[in-house]
Amino acid sequence: MPERAEIVIIGGGIMGASLAFALAERGVKDVLVLEKRTVASGASGKTGALLRQHYSNRPEATLVHLSLQTFKHWGEIVGGDCRYDPCGLITTVATNGPDDPNIARMRANVALQNSVGIRSEVLSAEELRRLQPFARFDDIAVGAYESESGYVDSIAATRGMMDAAIDRGARLREGVTVTGLRTVGGRIDGVETSVGPIGAAVVVCAAGAWAAPLLATAGVTVPLDPIRVQVAIVNRPDAMPRGGTMAYVDTAANIFCRNWGPNRTLVGIGGGEGHQSVDPDAYDERADPTFAPLALGNLARRMPAMAGATPLGGHAGLYDMTPDAHPIIGPAPGVAGLHLCVGFSGAGFKKGPAIGQALAEQIIDGRAKITDLAPFRLERFSDDGWRAPWSEHEYVLSSDFGHKF
Repeated sequence: MPERAEIVIIGGGIMGASLAFALAERGVKDVLVLEKRTVASGASGKTGALLRQHYSNRPEATLVHLSLQTFKHWGEIVGGDCRYDPCGLITTVATNGPDDPNIARMRANVALQNSVGIRSEVLSAEELRRLQPFARFDDIAVGAYESESGYVDSIAATRGMMDAAIDRGARLREGVTVTGLRTVGGRIDGVETSVGPIGAAVVVCAAGAWAAPLLATAGVTVPLDPIRVQVAIVNRPDAMPRGGTMAYVDTAANIFCRNWGPNRTLVGIGGGEGHQSVDPDAYDERADPTFAPLALGNLARRMPAMAGATPLGGHAGLYDMTPDAHPIIGPAPGVAGLHLCVGFSGAGFKKGPAIGQALAEQIIDGRAKITDLAPFRLERFSDDGWRAPWSEHEYVLSSDFGHKF
């Protein structure tokens, strides 16, 4: 007899693991996760895993804040250790003078964040300098500071979540490639794989940059562009504090960074140079030799002493970009039983635990209770409505930072 499962999840990243955990927690025991390589071998294993909660729209602010509660209380909720480090996080946007509209937008956005429980505050450049004396902030008027945010170990978190799902009855099969989706009479019937067909009445695609051609086998078109994104790991010079820095999502300097082990920093560039569309099955997972000097040049604009940092290495991962840089979550139109969890555009990891819970609620109960998933539906791309900002306080950024705030 062909293999069957009640629910098949395609993809062993943080989304697939979180959904499997949430379904198993709700008592769905016959959950099968299929991963073509190993758990966290895609975007989840290469992300910086910064827990930035700074958003200008309520749906994503809610999801990221609920996820932070899981990362904070990982031992009690999931078990084990995701290596959550609440080092604090600073978010910047370009501000040119005291009347720049981005200042009012930041104050409005922080008020929104506070209303959903996020501990965030707007600080002046001088207040930021007191928090980080080695940094210069003379290019901005204000920044946002989150005292509880920081980062986690993405592989420890993803594997820990998957292990917790397995402990509750879910199954995992690594090294199994899903090659197509099976449909009968307008509804999902399972998947075709490298080891044969697997039947299922519910299939969730959480395949990241590999999702578009896979979904096309069921007649579902998703607008995803796989983008190669690099990060560098550098050795901090003695002029920098031995204990490290806060995490930064710094659109003004066009960098993101965080501590990466003793005396080391991970640094990436938000967008533009160094981001290229690629074939996810044939891209270089190593960082280019020219990338670290480029990233350090940007980082030194914020932390001048980092001009003397020594490159140690780096890697390249993938963003699954949507046209509006917001994710696609929910039922696939026209194929009953098929659900989408893709298009996180480089800003998904921090939302993973809450998205797993919300999607489990939608699958089991018919709707998500923790937040409305309607804004994330695929149908928003059926006309030009997706071009509208998700908030009247959305920032105007001075650089292409890749994803939305």
